[in-house]
Amino acid sequence: MITLSRQLVKQLRGIFRRMLPRSHSKQDQTVQFVSDRDGLRVRLQTRLGAAEYRLDGATQADSFAVTLDALSVCEGTRPGEQVTLEVRGSDIVLRWEDRSVPRSIIVESRPAGPDAPALPTQFATNPPRLLTALMDAMETTEQDPRRYALHCVQLRGRDGSLIATDGGQVLQQNGFDLSWDDEVLVPRTNVFASRDLPVDQPVEIGRTDNHVVLRVGPWTLWLNIEKNGRFPNTDSIIPDVATATTRLALHEGDAAYLLDVMPRLPSDDDTNDPVTLDLNGRVAVLAKAVGDTPITQVVLSNSRRTGAELRWQTNRKFLARAMRLGFREVSLHGAESPVVCRDEHRAYVWALLEADKALAPTDDMVPLNSPVSTVATIAQRHRIPAPRRHHQPTERTPTRMSHNRIAATLAGSTQPANDTAQPHVEPNNSAAEQSTSFGTVLREAESVKTSLRAAHSQVTRLIAALKRHRRQSKLVQSTLSSLRQLQTLDV
Repeated sequence: MITLSRQLVKQLRGIFRRMLPRSHSKQDQTVQFVSDRDGLRVRLQTRLGAAEYRLDGATQADSFAVTLDALSVCEGTRPGEQVTLEVRGSDIVLRWEDRSVPRSIIVESRPAGPDAPALPTQFATNPPRLLTALMDAMETTEQDPRRYALHCVQLRGRDGSLIATDGGQVLQQNGFDLSWDDEVLVPRTNVFASRDLPVDQPVEIGRTDNHVVLRVGPWTLWLNIEKNGRFPNTDSIIPDVATATTRLALHEGDAAYLLDVMPRLPSDDDTNDPVTLDLNGRVAVLAKAVGDTPITQVVLSNSRRTGAELRWQTNRKFLARAMRLGFREVSLHGAESPVVCRDEHRAYVWALLEADKALAPTDDMVPLNSPVSTVATIAQRHRIPAPRRHHQPTERTPTRMSHNRIAATLAGSTQPANDTAQPHVEPNNSAAEQSTSFGTVLREAESVKTSLRAAHSQVTRLIAALKRHRRQSKLVQSTLSSLRQLQTLDV
């Protein structure tokens, strides 16, 4: 007999479900329970790899298996509630209490699964950020690749890098100790997006002939190595930020504001979902709906451009992802060359859309302005995303056109970088202009408010007068009716 907390059962199911390929049913997956004098091990194996939970402490020797779906009925969230699993012939009896109400269910025992995969002979210890890096890398892969192994993440041992691409974006992260020297590919999995993995403990990583193995806290994860996949050379795709001709410095408050409003901006292309970044004078984002509709202009009041003026068009999902990853500086090498964002350990690159389809400002634009304020004030209105560790829904990878391939875009760029050009700064708006604009808008708003109040009072008086007129009309009609009745009586 094995006893677990209902909270642990919920945690086990949460991580095991994320180890499953998208097409697999939870009803057919076997969860293996093995207990002995060393403790309890709970394991699930799929074609993507395996996950095992270890609970130290001597227990009664036992071994059985049930389906992952069978555990769903006894999971819980209340502290202190326990569930027992007991073998009874060819069945497994599960007993637990649900808010002091005894519950039980009998499920069929499943055949024992294979033994746990082999462990590496050595592990390298890494900081907890390795789990976040793996989650971000997995979200950059392509779910249904047609060429190359774009559904995989490359783990490059010689420089401790994690590299992922879906053909439209590239995320390269380095600074890790991977304990091997060659390059290996592991397929996409959602397990690193689970909230149930420890986020404050070191991560050990190693490899065998068939698996990349990670250990964090009580969990051991085996990721199958894709031995036959081909992966593109992404080093040639990532531009050198030192040769950028234009740079955009996004203010923290503007980034929060743009993340809030950009999903609601109009779009004339559901496939590429474009927006235009207009870096001519002030920094602005332009968007337009289908048909003869005005352009919506979002002025980022606190952000700045350095270098050459530029107007470029991008899929808004890539721009939003760069901001969610925490990048606040964008380097550009022209209106059609890949964009690169870089920090100490990461580089994020994505392809732009056709420059000739970028929107230009018009006289009838619908203006929006990010607040000219401190980061703290803006953060109260528009939540600035915290460092990403919790799960966010996987973004649907947009269908790309041939011109959006990063390699093709880079190869087609004939605009040389100007290393000798002195970048110049053009402020988005002067403080005086911003103050004047704000004061004008405020006075207009107050004037409209006063007019609306006066109109409301006038309408209220008109309604009262109409009601009095209706009452008087009814009184006159009633009096006339009474007079007619009196005239009938006199006759």
